[in-house]
Amino acid sequence: MGRRLQSSAALQFRMGYTRVYSSPDGGSHFRDEALEMTPGVYVPGIPLVDSAEPRAATAVRFSRVGAGYDSDWHPAPRRQFVLILSGVLEVTVEDGEARRFGAGSVVFVEDTAGKGHQSRALGADDLVWAAVAV
Repeated sequence: MGRRLQSSAALQFRMGYTRVYSSPDGGSHFRDEALEMTPGVYVPGIPLVDSAEPRAATAVRFSRVGAGYDSDWHPAPRRQFVLILSGVLEVTVEDGEARRFGAGSVVFVEDTAGKGHQSRALGADDLVWAAVAV
């Protein structure tokens, strides 16, 4: 999910996530991204914490679907980070690529226009996630 990079100033952590986005022609695609994190004061008086720059969020929604859930094509309802809490999510984008995301995965979904993507809950467990609107 992340890796440390050596820099002249300090070790930096990069948290990887997957982005689902719409191209100008309305197709949806994946892109691997990373947030740069640097050590800093998170709460005064405790050891330094690796953190990325804060991002504004407007809401958080926790959701669950049963094992075997299978959606039709749909655009994302809003730009949101999807944090997989349990189960396995499979997302298929318009160009045919499919990726699987298990607990601990972070997906930034912003294909709010066009055909969108398909979502499935794989395996025998329910899929539980938190969506953070940005």
